[in-house]
Amino acid sequence: MEASTPHDTVLAAAARGDDGALELLVRAYHDRVYRFGLRVCRDAFDADDAVQEAFTKLARRPDVAGDPGVLSWLMTVVRNLCLRMLRPFARERARLGVRVDDADADAAPSAELDPQAALERWRLVRAVHEAIAGLEPPYREVLVLRDVEGLTGEEVCATLGLSEAAMKSRLHRARQAVRAEILRRDGPPAERGG
Repeated sequence: MEASTPHDTVLAAAARGDDGALELLVRAYHDRVYRFGLRVCRDAFDADDAVQEAFTKLARRPDVAGDPGVLSWLMTVVRNLCLRMLRPFARERARLGVRVDDADADAAPSAELDPQAALERWRLVRAVHEAIAGLEPPYREVLVLRDVEGLTGEEVCATLGLSEAAMKSRLHRARQAVRAEILRRDGPPAERGG
């Protein structure tokens, strides 16, 4: 049976161990997997190590490279590696307050906005990033995978090993927590003049 889409063709070639196809998979998925790793590890160096190790494992597993669920597999490997890295240092990192703040890169104001609107937008984006960063890992992971990375519910479930009900529950609670944190910081929109 022939592959029906270009992506299927790449997956089939990767399953045969084709280095070019593996390189295409790395290019296709690296940024999404890295962003997820950065949010789980909360450290750029650890995230980079986890992503590199995940893609190295993928290269040794052509059976996985040829699977349509390869993105979920990569996210799961990165998550597990990040969690393994965090365990010994979790208390020390929390005590020192070390974390990655990537809100600045994502929140550059648009040239089309007036300066006041740009500042408000930047503050809101930063507050959302901080609220997400403040979530407990199980809630942060679901929210990042679903709302930031745009994975389907099925892919999130596969990545995190959750039932659909558990994923939906965590996602709902994560969204509520982010919303509550934004309102706590800024007050209701009427109080801000919006």
